[in-house]
Amino acid sequence: MDKMLELVRPTNCTKYLFFGGKGGVGKTTMASATAVWMANAGYHTTIVSTDPTISLSAIFHQEISATEKTKIEQVKNLWGVNINPSEATGVFQKRLSSTLGGLTNMLGGDIISTPCAEEMAAFDQFVEFLDDRESDVVVFDTAPTGHSLRELAMPFDWADFLKKQIKDRNELAAIMQLEDTEETIAQLEADKARYNNAIEVLKDAEKTIYTLVLLPAFLPIEETRSALTDLNKLGVDVRTFIVNQLIPTDAIQGNTFLEKRYQTQEKYMSIINQDFRKGIITTLPMLDTDVYDVETLRIIGSKIYGEWC
Repeated sequence: MDKMLELVRPTNCTKYLFFGGKGGVGKTTMASATAVWMANAGYHTTIVSTDPTISLSAIFHQEISATEKTKIEQVKNLWGVNINPSEATGVFQKRLSSTLGGLTNMLGGDIISTPCAEEMAAFDQFVEFLDDRESDVVVFDTAPTGHSLRELAMPFDWADFLKKQIKDRNELAAIMQLEDTEETIAQLEADKARYNNAIEVLKDAEKTIYTLVLLPAFLPIEETRSALTDLNKLGVDVRTFIVNQLIPTDAIQGNTFLEKRYQTQEKYMSIINQDFRKGIITTLPMLDTDVYDVETLRIIGSKIYGEWC
């Protein structure tokens, strides 16, 4: 717990805390509990969700904007943004159409059409929070692992795309004698700089901590292994793991079913401790209640990081 807190606590720069993992392992709960803990500790904190299946509005029982920071009413120092990929797509494509105006007018709107439009749009909005100068901590509740990895790879791909667009724009402008080339190229260069910054932040071990959340079960472990490999390929270092929903030993009390489940979890914990031993592994017990309010999030945060006060 102390080692984990040492990693995530902001010092001389904004800390960006990512929570990823298989669907249903508790990423949103861990991200929300972390955000509440940091805010309670006095840090100016923003939580950003890029998971289209779960709304922060439901977690905190209030409307949270998909584009602007919204003050979380129940928690001092906490703001939230709940990125909606569908809404973000329209804004993104409108801005991109404006930037590539000459090309889209001549070649048609297909130049900015892509099967990954929603992911690109969500990450385009998401990247804004990787240069957040107001917050001490920015917590990211990412989508399930496969979707999340595509999002994380997006700025790497998009930076290359922009480089090509700048080169093609110059060549095509000379051939077709297009106007507004200087302004368009300046806009493309600015976007490229934003994505290059996102790449640097994601790779910076001082600024970015990526935590994988899993359960002591076969499929979550397999997906965590896969995610760890893919994130390392992107240059993103994973140093922390949270194993959620362990059965408390004092809850068994002769219950044969729980005892068997506990033994199964123990077997998988041995695998987790071996396979992910290079990272910091934090375990959390299964709760006897649903997580539906800020007070429960505070309890979970204290179990991960200790008492904030």
